[in-house]
Amino acid sequence: MRFYNFPAEGEMQCDVRLFATELIYNEIEDTALKQLFDASKIPGIIAVIGMPDLHQGYGLPIGGIMVSRLNDGIISPGAVGFDINCGVRLMTTQLEFSDIQKNLEKIMRKTQIKIPAGVGEERENNFNKNEFKKIVTHGVPYLVNEKGIGNKNDIDSCEDNGFIKGADADAVPEKAIERAFNQLATLGSGNHFLELQRVKEVYAEDCGLFEGQLVFMIHTGSRAFGHQIAKHYSNIAKKSGVATPTKNLASFKIDSEGGINYKKAMAAAANFAFANRHLIAHKLRHIIKEFYPKESFDLFYDITHNIAKKELYQGEEVLVHRKGACKLAKEDIALIPGSMGTFSYLIKAQNSKANELSYYSTAHGAGRKMSRSQAKKDISQKDHFNSMGTVKLFHSSRDSILDESPLAYKDINSVIDALEKTDLAKAAAKFEPLAVIKG
Repeated sequence: MRFYNFPAEGEMQCDVRLFATELIYNEIEDTALKQLFDASKIPGIIAVIGMPDLHQGYGLPIGGIMVSRLNDGIISPGAVGFDINCGVRLMTTQLEFSDIQKNLEKIMRKTQIKIPAGVGEERENNFNKNEFKKIVTHGVPYLVNEKGIGNKNDIDSCEDNGFIKGADADAVPEKAIERAFNQLATLGSGNHFLELQRVKEVYAEDCGLFEGQLVFMIHTGSRAFGHQIAKHYSNIAKKSGVATPTKNLASFKIDSEGGINYKKAMAAAANFAFANRHLIAHKLRHIIKEFYPKESFDLFYDITHNIAKKELYQGEEVLVHRKGACKLAKEDIALIPGSMGTFSYLIKAQNSKANELSYYSTAHGAGRKMSRSQAKKDISQKDHFNSMGTVKLFHSSRDSILDESPLAYKDINSVIDALEKTDLAKAAAKFEPLAVIKG
């Protein structure tokens, strides 16, 4: 087992662990490492961990995990992030490329029309305000059981069954509801995508996939709903929360009024995100059925990135913040998307001591190696399109997409290599991109 360990000293409340190879470590910005050390200085924090996709974020770096005691600990909106429950969903077909080749362009164009993508994009909403509040309170089970949208497997194959307990729409600022009421079933912008992929290689025969199989990967989160909630409670914490090393890690005592209300609102945003991916998949399911009426289109797994949850660790309940990181319990799986135009992976836990020391966490993707502004400055259109290879891009914005180029991200294969060499996970399957819709 290999990882970097920085012992607690000075104001640090705990060690900082970084699960990375030397190659990855040398690529990580000093600012991202400083954010890990800052997090370790907050009273009540018992563990701070970095993953190989680590890069600078708001407060806690992307690829960061921060663990708090419950009795005297904190909850931090900045350590969860603005896109609460940004996550990844994988939908499977029994089709192969030869089955879909002649219709690929039509399917992606129709998907682009039916599922809006881009900054601030909205869709015609089929839910009233009361139904919207039930969705953010009860998540995917409400859509399946009460609205007849989807099936039982859509609940069973979601992390947490597509529903975070304790959500309360009354704890959500009205502005969040106003901004996001018409954003259900939309992708958004930035690094969010909908991608048609082919299973390139299967390494674990029991993973439930076969080589050549066509799958769809959906990556999106809570849109303006989560962003407004994070902004609202971050501002409150900065004014009346506990003292922290940096204002972007502004925090509440877990059992304070602010902490309790933030947990309720955060859970509502998480349920919005689960429902958002579910409704996108439901639209996509209908599109596939139009072209292939007898084809099955099933949820393989849906996993969360940005969240704070109570979890049992060595017999004690703790609060685990994961920002740009996934839960990976023993025997569990996770989806690790690459950058646009590169491979994505299904991984399995190694069931090792490293899994325990990481608080059962893993990376969430490739991780940026340059900022958006730097990417737009340093990457040429020619180099970007060369990096895309034969992947068909369907882009909804008139703006440059250079900030999302594969060249702006770490090599996903190096991230997977780091997960394997630090004993966190092994690759179970590799997905090759064929076509991608970006906001």
